[in-house]
Amino acid sequence: MRIIQAKKTLFLIGILTNLISFSSYAQKTVIEQDSIEIDFVKNEKLKNKHPKTYIGTLHKGFRITVLEVDIKNLDLKKGEFDPNKFYLVSEKPIFQYRPLDIFISENNKDWSRFDLITKKKPMATSHMQETYDPTVKDTYLDYIVEGTNGNLKIPVNLGSLEFPDSHIFHFRPKFINDSKILVYFYISSDFIKRGTLYYGNHKIAETKLE
Repeated sequence: MRIIQAKKTLFLIGILTNLISFSSYAQKTVIEQDSIEIDFVKNEKLKNKHPKTYIGTLHKGFRITVLEVDIKNLDLKKGEFDPNKFYLVSEKPIFQYRPLDIFISENNKDWSRFDLITKKKPMATSHMQETYDPTVKDTYLDYIVEGTNGNLKIPVNLGSLEFPDSHIFHFRPKFINDSKILVYFYISSDFIKRGTLYYGNHKIAETKLE
């Protein structure tokens, strides 16, 4: 009888352990205002199988980290999805980072980039004239976190070393179906190991930064 009870106890502990493991992986956040559900995907699952960004130039002491989320659209009539609401807050030191680049895969199709937007008109010699659109609001600026050491944004030079033309990019919102999204961040130091991903005022997940 005691052996049977012990086996039942171990079985229940096993179920509880599995439930805890599953709940720690399935970090889902419902955002009623935008009618979406965001499911964070652990970044060790990526295995570098993601498109490379050509935006920005890596400098010593910096690196690019990529975070993946699954987006479920709860109401297709609600409106456009705004990727500018994503941002990362690192631990020790505490900095806030805007996305460097964002890719999307709808219905398991190939990855494509959200359209880049800049509010400053590029120089006439730039090949990225289509990025200029001052009518698209940069909603990232609505979510600056107090208490951080800085709001880090990485300017991209559309010009040359001799004639620089620096821009801070944001992204054009658009209507989406259920999708996978990759958010790229340019983080400031190799000793930053953890951070928290946000969407607007909502905490999506605390995670290691690979």
